[in-house]
Amino acid sequence: MEDILKGAYDMHIHTSPDVSPRKSTDLEIAEEWKTAGMKGGVVKCHFADTTGRAAILSALYPDLKIYGGLVLNRQAGGINPDAVERMAQASGKYVWFPTMDSLAYRKFHFRNDPSADLSPYLSVMGEDGKLLPAVHDVLDIAAKYDLVVGTGHIGGQEGVPVVLEAAKRGVKRLVLTHAENPATSFSIEDQKLCVKAGAMVEHSFFTVYHNRVSWELVIEQIRAVGTDNTYLVTDFGQLNSPGSADGLRMFAEGLLERGFSEKEIDKLIRRNPERLFL
Repeated sequence: MEDILKGAYDMHIHTSPDVSPRKSTDLEIAEEWKTAGMKGGVVKCHFADTTGRAAILSALYPDLKIYGGLVLNRQAGGINPDAVERMAQASGKYVWFPTMDSLAYRKFHFRNDPSADLSPYLSVMGEDGKLLPAVHDVLDIAAKYDLVVGTGHIGGQEGVPVVLEAAKRGVKRLVLTHAENPATSFSIEDQKLCVKAGAMVEHSFFTVYHNRVSWELVIEQIRAVGTDNTYLVTDFGQLNSPGSADGLRMFAEGLLERGFSEKEIDKLIRRNPERLFL
């Protein structure tokens, strides 16, 4: 496939400045996308709002479409509707539910340590098993400002109720964040249910490249929900990962080698990601 990255997007990349060391700065990633012939992507940080950073990059690289947003970890006050509204008013486009601070994510990583204290970490549900009122408020704000809502690291048990409630409340842009990741996985049944409610399924090369999951598992999930409802990202930025462009190329070429058509790859790295913000 000639110029496989031409017009492609990486809708999940971590850049510096950040709390953790990152492979590329904001400026370096924008230059990388431009050089590769890509069309843009989403700059994400677990612990900071990237709205302003994306706006500056967009001004410096007017031919690219670069978006930012806010992750609802503890630095944002957790499930904080006010933070979401201010982000949206400042031109942010994306809100993720908790990632590194999510209860589901921490439970996975401390699953072999029953003494681990998980109390500081965040759930979208109360003790009654129902979504917190603040979650409803966040979803209402997302609908009001037509934001993209990502599940973050809350996983299927919490993520499915969030997606179904979001759809009820008029949110039109919903994403199952790296749905294949073992720490935050959505079953195929979960994915189909959420797609029926209007969500798109994001698959990350991070989990394949670092041997967290197999090619076969990702392919099974993509085939189960269809390439019309799926898109690819790298979720890179780690010092031991390739760059965004190299990673996306490796992901796309790996799927081509495993039976996907050029038309399907076009959907997965161009058309479907672009639909998120049209």
